[in-house]
Amino acid sequence: MCENYLTMCEERGTMDKKTQWHSGFCAAMELEFCGNSGDLEFVREYNLGRKPLQLDLLIIKKKQDIFLHNEIGAPFRKWNIVEYKSPEDAMSVDDFYKVNAYACLFKAQANHTDEYPASEITITMVRQRYPKSLMKSLIQNGFSVSNPDPGIYVVGGKLLFSTQIIVGCQLREQQHIWLRSLTDSIGKKEFNEFADAVINMKQPYEKECADAIMEVVTSSNTVKLRKWMEESNMTKELLCEILGPEYEEEWKRREEKTMKKAIQQGLQQGIQQGMQQGMQQGMQQGMHITKQVIRLDAKGCPVSEIAGKVGITEEQVREILA
Repeated sequence: MCENYLTMCEERGTMDKKTQWHSGFCAAMELEFCGNSGDLEFVREYNLGRKPLQLDLLIIKKKQDIFLHNEIGAPFRKWNIVEYKSPEDAMSVDDFYKVNAYACLFKAQANHTDEYPASEITITMVRQRYPKSLMKSLIQNGFSVSNPDPGIYVVGGKLLFSTQIIVGCQLREQQHIWLRSLTDSIGKKEFNEFADAVINMKQPYEKECADAIMEVVTSSNTVKLRKWMEESNMTKELLCEILGPEYEEEWKRREEKTMKKAIQQGLQQGIQQGMQQGMQQGMQQGMHITKQVIRLDAKGCPVSEIAGKVGITEEQVREILA
């Protein structure tokens, strides 16, 4: 899966990044609220009237007395408008007023007077990085900003609609793995945790959402993911589960290449030991050491532990695995 996305991105060269990010974001929001999947309705790219104006995401709370398990949904009312900015996009004070204008248009399009009360409409703005200029402008314009939870900022003051700003990189790691992963600068540890979460998705629709996020994450972190793959910092099982069956062949080629190098290293060690113990015995011992090193490395043992178990130096272990 991941390998296909990486190759596709390289072959195409350019792509509609914004469409990709928004698709992944909508999927992430649905997974964020999977504990209330039956209580919420998610409407992607909701059209405002006949003109080509769209809300990124409209979340409709079906029953007002339903408790939402995700703290992002704490201020949610009946109709909840979500504006998303990808890592490449800025989030300015003009975006703040634009989404408020969208909320006004949404309210005004009702069939009956005040069918959508302003008190039942909320605004959520989401961006991966902290929008410093927006926050500064809000305060300069007389609004207040509080931070009740990590990554969640509530705007106060003379507002038409209840408004919050979500900063993805500041959200709690374990509770918000989906939104935190929507970045073009994902770390190795964060990616491994995200990949585990994708693998553990069992329900068909949830897995479909997770795959959509995986596509965005891989296409926006192509270079570093290829580097990690080349360095073999992830286990074969994890890589093949994430990347799909097509990666098996590439892994086999890498194993063969590694084995050839390991055999050469083993022969060299065998020759050196053979000067004291006899050529044949030394070569056999070198091959035995090589196999032990590869087997322990495949199990995820660190270099220091391998050296201790096999009885060689850490430098020799690295030479065999090079």
